[in-house]
Amino acid sequence: MNKLVSVTTRLNKEVVQYINEFSKLFQVDKSTAFRMLLQKGIKIDRKEKALELYIKGKLSLEGASKYAKMYIGDFLEMMRSKGVESNINLEDFEESLKNVKKLKFNS
Repeated sequence: MNKLVSVTTRLNKEVVQYINEFSKLFQVDKSTAFRMLLQKGIKIDRKEKALELYIKGKLSLEGASKYAKMYIGDFLEMMRSKGVESNINLEDFEESLKNVKKLKFNS
């Protein structure tokens, strides 16, 4: 289990109101509600940033999928659903081929 660390922050009234509603609706305390919402936001942000960095060519397909904490196939599916074309180059293809060979020989 991850050790929790206390963090203090200021939030606007609408956010606090939503956290209160969320905690009542899902019958969890406010701290748990806030953590759940924050974790969901981080998960979404990781995907968005990974896609953005991939499109800009700052991350390879593998790097972007790792940053997003997704399997490559799932990342490709997300790209397809958002209408983003793959910019797989020879280097990406060769890296993928190496990984497939490693899996094949390690099985």
